[in-house]
Parts: sequence; structure tokens; C-alpha cells
Amino acid sequence: MTLLLIAAILAPILTALFAALFSNQSFRRILRVVLSIVCVALAVSVVPQLDHLSAIFMLLVSVLSALATIFSAGIFPGTDDGRTFVWSSRPTYFILIGMFWSSMLLAVTSTSFIGIWIGISSTTIATTFLVGFSGAKASLEAAWKYLMLCSFGLAFALLGLLLVGRAAIEAGLLPNLALSWSALAVHAQALNPSLMRAGLLLMLVGFGTKAGLVPMHAWLPDAHSKAPAPVSALLSGLLVSCALYALIRTQAVAAQSAPQLFNTTMLVIGGLTILVAAMLMLAQSDMKRLLSYSTIEHAGLVAIALGIATPLASVAALLHILNHAFVKSAAFLSVGLVQHEQGSTTIARWHGLWHARSGRLFLLSLIGLAGLPPLGLFLSELLIIFAAVNAHAWLALAIALTGLLLAFAALARCAIETESGTQTASAMKTSRLAMFAASGAAIGAIVIALLPLFGVR
Repeated sequence: MTLLLIAAILAPILTALFAALFSNQSFRRILRVVLSIVCVALAVSVVPQLDHLSAIFMLLVSVLSALATIFSAGIFPGTDDGRTFVWSSRPTYFILIGMFWSSMLLAVTSTSFIGIWIGISSTTIATTFLVGFSGAKASLEAAWKYLMLCSFGLAFALLGLLLVGRAAIEAGLLPNLALSWSALAVHAQALNPSLMRAGLLLMLVGFGTKAGLVPMHAWLPDAHSKAPAPVSALLSGLLVSCALYALIRTQAVAAQSAPQLFNTTMLVIGGLTILVAAMLMLAQSDMKRLLSYSTIEHAGLVAIALGIATPLASVAALLHILNHAFVKSAAFLSVGLVQHEQGSTTIARWHGLWHARSGRLFLLSLIGLAGLPPLGLFLSELLIIFAAVNAHAWLALAIALTGLLLAFAALARCAIETESGTQTASAMKTSRLAMFAASGAAIGAIVIALLPLFGVR
């Protein structure tokens, strides 16, 4: 790593610590916004040093993390009973956001699996406190479940890394290259096949846990629904994306070592994930839980695309991750705006949202998540369907279409119920900073949707 890349990775946590040194709240708010933009600029400056995949994810993480930070500066989350805990004070909250941001940057810019594992593991520390931010019993239970299940999954991933590393050392690779995916792919034929198959499957289970794939998905609906809205946006939009990034890197090695076993397992897990999540979406009465199950459903769709493992499917999977990250972030941030105005996330209490700017922004995100044009999930889902047809993956196609139809029904019903009717009067004024951040995520989703039209590669 170069000094500039290290600076870009550490910038979010260091700038959060720096801002905490000042006591004036208004000055700190402005400083955090400015420093967030500086962090994005640093990320842009190191893009030429990275490969294409890492560069894409570094920009994704930086832009959406900056928007979540700006949103929090505009509308700072409150606790349920007004009490302030050590981890829910303003300085600590933003330091945890900075730690989360830096950890994700480490994961997507590392050149070895151990770097990814350390980065994703570090996110667990910061996000556990962010999930339990409110201090309410349900939030603390969600944080505990998140910590236990994700730690369990990461232990599986670590065991898989040890097996892969053992196979690499036995094949004569240098220790510093034993967990480099490029070196493992080049020397795949010399690696012990039994160790590689076991190691890669354990890595799939471990990183799949952080992506919310069935059967290790139980933490995600609770954690994403109980966390503050900007944290939910980071969890659904970015953390899941970083875990899927880890699976993409893992598949690059599996393609040379155990392609059939790995891809078949991805197809099975992806299919189960889509069906379970889509069916549970129909039963939700809380908006954030509905969006959380939507995240699981989209992760399952990406897993199916990766399992098909054709060039078209791989492109579709990457495009789907990018589109989902922006659309889902816009959804959770707009939910945060409506929650600030209405004081609830219960779907039955939301009416007439069309009459408010935050409600129209929320409707746009629902249209995107339902896979309708003009947003980009329509195109990425269509490409995944084409890839399944070209690969004759008929069962995977049937499962994906069933899940998409169920999810569409759940989101369409939600849109009709919340956007129609008479809006409840609100005494809360919407923060311009928060509206800017939510609108920025929506604009980003539109830009990502338009890029394929201009032949951006």
C-alpha cells in the first residue's frame, strides 16, 4: 500500500476523531460535512492505484458513507427515552461511523483475503454499537444477535482462510502470497483440491453471513430495522455490498479450483435466500423491516447471478450491487426523513406521503427496489434473467422470477398504502442537510442507471 492509499483508508476515522475535539456543535456539524467531502476526494485520488473492481467499490463506499454522515449531521438520531449512553453521544456516534467507513475501505482495497477478513471483521465492532444506539431492549437484543451470528460467520471464514493458506504453503507459495487471490488463481492447479474445496466453502458461508444469505440471515432484519436510518443505509447499502465483494473475490479463486461445487452452492443458497426473503416481505408491518428483507432478497439475486458464472451474469451481478447500494441507501435515508416527520416507521401510520418531498423521494426508491424503470435495478435484473436463459439455468430462473414477483407485490402494496390518503400533520421541520443527503443517494441511483446507456465500461 502507498502512503496516499493508507491516508485515504484512515481519513474517515481520523477526521471523526479530529472533529470530536471541538465543543461548538454548529462548528462540528459544518466541519464533519467538509471533512466527509475531503475523504471522498482522497478516495478519488487513489483510484488509479487500484484495480477496476476495488476502485468501483472504494468510490461506492466513500460516496454513500459521506452522504450518511451528512444526513446524520442534519438529523442526529435520538434515543427512545431521551437518555444518552456512552456509545450514543454525538462524538462517539460519528467516530463509530468513521471507523465503519475506514473498515470498509480496508476490505475493498486489500489485495489479499486476510485484508478483506480484517476489514469486514472490524466493521462488526463499530456497527454493533451503532445497531444498539437507542439503548432500548429490542435494539440491544438486535445488536447482540448481530454480534454473535456475524462473529460465528467470520470464524467460519477465518477457518476457510487457514485451509486455503495451508494449501498455498504446501504448493510452495511464499507466505505473503498465500492468501493473495491473484497468486492463488495463477497456481490453482498446484493447490490441494480437498483443502481448497473445504476452505472456499467455509469462506462462502462466512462472508455469506455478512451478506445476509440464508440460512445465516437472521441477524439482518433486526439489526437493520433497529439501527438509526443512516446506519441502516450503510448496513444495507454498503456492508452487504462489501460482503458480496468478498464473495466475488472468492469466486475468482474458486473458478480455478472448484468451480462446479462453489457455483452450485451459490445457486442453492441464492435461491433459498430469494424465496425466504420475498415471502417474509409480504408479512411485514414495519417499513424498515420490509426494506431489510428486501436487502436479503437482492443479495440472494446477486448470489444466483454469481452462481450462473457466465460473463453476462458476472456483469449483471456487479451492476445489481451498485444499483441496489444507491437505491437502498436512498430508501433508508428517505425513511429516516419520514420517521423524523411522522415519529414512526409503522406502515399503517403512514398516509399521504405523496404530498411531502420526503414521501416522493421514498416513492422513487420503492419504484427502484421493485425493479421498475427508470432506475437501474430494472436493467440489472433483466440482465440476470437473460444470463439464466442463456445458461439454461431454468430452476434458478423460476426461483428468481417467483421471488421478484412476490417482492414486487409487497413493495407495490406498501407504495399504495403509504402514498395515498391524507397526510398526518407534522410539527417537525425537515433538515436541509438530511434532505440533501437523501436526494444525493437518489441522484446517484439515477446516474448509475444511466451509465450503461452511454457505454461506460
